[in-house]
Amino acid sequence: MDNNNHSSENFSLSEGGPFHNAMVKMRLTDKQGILVLVGLCITWLPLVIITLIEGTLYSGTPLSFLKDVAMQARLLVALPILIMIKPAIDRKVVEVTKYLSEALMSPDERYDIVTRAIYRAKKLTSSALTEIILVLIVIGLTISLVKGGVYSALEGGTMSWMASNKTGNQSLSFAGDWAVFISIPVFSFLGIRWIWRYLIWTLLLLRLSKSRLNLLPTHPDRAGGLGIIILAQKSFNMIFVAGSALISGQLMAQLTKHPDSFNSIRNLGLAYIVLCLILVLFPLVFFMGKLVKTKQQGILHLSKLGAILSHKFEWEWVNDLPNERRISEKQVDPSMVYDYAGIYESLQQLRIIPVAIRDIIGMALTLFVPFIPILFIHFSVAELLKKILGMLM
Repeated sequence: MDNNNHSSENFSLSEGGPFHNAMVKMRLTDKQGILVLVGLCITWLPLVIITLIEGTLYSGTPLSFLKDVAMQARLLVALPILIMIKPAIDRKVVEVTKYLSEALMSPDERYDIVTRAIYRAKKLTSSALTEIILVLIVIGLTISLVKGGVYSALEGGTMSWMASNKTGNQSLSFAGDWAVFISIPVFSFLGIRWIWRYLIWTLLLLRLSKSRLNLLPTHPDRAGGLGIIILAQKSFNMIFVAGSALISGQLMAQLTKHPDSFNSIRNLGLAYIVLCLILVLFPLVFFMGKLVKTKQQGILHLSKLGAILSHKFEWEWVNDLPNERRISEKQVDPSMVYDYAGIYESLQQLRIIPVAIRDIIGMALTLFVPFIPILFIHFSVAELLKKILGMLM
């Protein structure tokens, strides 16, 4: 096993597999802007051309292509997000893995745990069989959904741009066929591929959590030095933001047809945000046992030190010497006790799960952003501002 090839600096979750190899051959790696254009040229632009020819681009049917909010959100918002997040995820994964291995592990532990764990992770990301299975899953889902009538000629009882009545029977139009068998599967494959990568990262964190990490009870991040992990989790959170955009588009379409369904839509959106936060934060639980132990040991050590300092301070203070002489001769150092008290207070606030409330709120707000248009559909701008000001007052 080549240690250089399996170090934290060379690790990339997005690399490996036939899809990445194809991008390398086409010289499109790390060219996210071009990849977004390529993706739109495969998924969205053909639908524009086909519906323009079929007369369903912006009219000709109750639900034209440009009025299909769900499809526009899927292809114009969610799809670019899945493509653009690659550099951020790769960078944060490398930074976090490198920090954990270099700052919190001994050299022997680094070799035994990190090198081997990254080697296994690379095998999973580079597996052609796994990527073939993902493609087969997408194909199977597409076929089952088509047979189940999910992609029917009718969209919620409204004739859509995906429908064709040329034979007298409702069936998918050419645009509908392109959407069902090309556009949607491309998006689904990218989404499932990222979820698989996130699962690999979760398994890697699980392996690292079982190593002998030299956690620091007095580390300023109040997480024993593990607070940096949330940087990677925030980058992975963008996968679920793409899902927020997809679901938001579908909910906006539903709300437009059924204005009285806002409460159920609101509950569904909130449930999705909570579920995503659980999935993003769950890997941090792996480190909870070590942090509990670190906190307990830190309090015990500081308590012993505190007893020594307190005895020394009281012995030096309770005597017959004048206060001025004590200070001039530096027999008493009150700042030492105050410094100790500050460290002890900081240790008491050490978190057993390495995440701060502000990080959770930040990720929740990021997941919520794609749902904001739903509020503007249901409420007027004046009503929305009134509600926001009422919450703030």
